[in-house]
Amino acid sequence: MNCPGFERLIDFLDDRLDEEQAARMAAHLLTDCGACYESRIWYLQVKSIAASDDSIAPPAWVLKRAVRIFETVRAPRRAARVGQAIASLVFDSFTRQSLAGVRSAEKANRQLLYSAGDYTVDLQVASAEHARADLMGQVLKEGEAAFDAVSGLKLDIARGGKVVCSVKTGEMGEFKFAGLEYGVYDLTVELSEGSLTIPDLPVSES
Repeated sequence: MNCPGFERLIDFLDDRLDEEQAARMAAHLLTDCGACYESRIWYLQVKSIAASDDSIAPPAWVLKRAVRIFETVRAPRRAARVGQAIASLVFDSFTRQSLAGVRSAEKANRQLLYSAGDYTVDLQVASAEHARADLMGQVLKEGEAAFDAVSGLKLDIARGGKVVCSVKTGEMGEFKFAGLEYGVYDLTVELSEGSLTIPDLPVSES
């Protein structure tokens, strides 16, 4: 049979296919399809990491974006110089809720998405105690199947021009700043091609 594609493979690995479709996929995996073999290994590794890591439960939109990056694999290319890029806000969950006129009485975590060139930064602000919040997120690079370009990156978060805290990204570009005081910050990501800054980042419950 022809290669069924990445989405059908994921449905098979997650037991979402009917018996006939599952049997065809199982038969296909017994062939020498290198693409399906590599995709299967990659996805099982991602599921294993997610299941064993209880430090941060990433939102569904983070995992979906990671899967989309894997689906859009491009030919290798030389890294373009980013320089000192300023990221732009692409999505703010609180803005969407306000426009829709639907704000739950229960406090919801704020989700933000910033973009600059090939890079995106997915963020989640979760309220903590004593007017503080945890800032969690993931740095991603479009067109890369692996996470080599976003692992081990240094991130600085500053307030009033002074660095408050620094962390490094994990193997999949994930990071966390714990217990930040409510306020407006500047977040800087040190990349191999330069740096990416998110100015005026709101860290609060509203």
